[in-house]
Amino acid sequence: MVADPSAVGLNPKPGLSPSLALAKWRTSISAGFQVIPNVLVRAQSRLGLDPVDLAILLNITMHWWREDELPYPQPKVIANRVGVSTRTVERRLEDLEKRGFLARLAPEKSADRIVRRRIDLTGLVEKLEKAAAQNLEMRSQSGEVADPFAADDNESETT
Repeated sequence: MVADPSAVGLNPKPGLSPSLALAKWRTSISAGFQVIPNVLVRAQSRLGLDPVDLAILLNITMHWWREDELPYPQPKVIANRVGVSTRTVERRLEDLEKRGFLARLAPEKSADRIVRRRIDLTGLVEKLEKAAAQNLEMRSQSGEVADPFAADDNESETT
């Protein structure tokens, strides 16, 4: 876990704070938010993720706040949110697992007899780290400043 963003080359712009998110999103942020690397969206096509895959991954990451506490959203819940069948979510999870984006752990029963199947997203993190390194390398070769906080309004990534 990285406690100091500057330890991995991240230098937040002066004045950035959680209150800026509140100012931008106003009261809607009180219903919850998540922190996702931009490279997940920027490299979506290169990673071979279609919109349903991305929506499923975002639903899983929505429940993942601590590195050591793996999420366990139910496929039925994800299906209802995304607007697809539970079976579609189950098939997509199987495919994402085969492609190394996630690992579904064996089902476990809690003390209150609820069955949970935790999802390990280490594969996704590793794929995003590789994609981020590629993006930063492309930027440095093109002479762009490798600023992960910079806006990419003129982004020219292709598939």
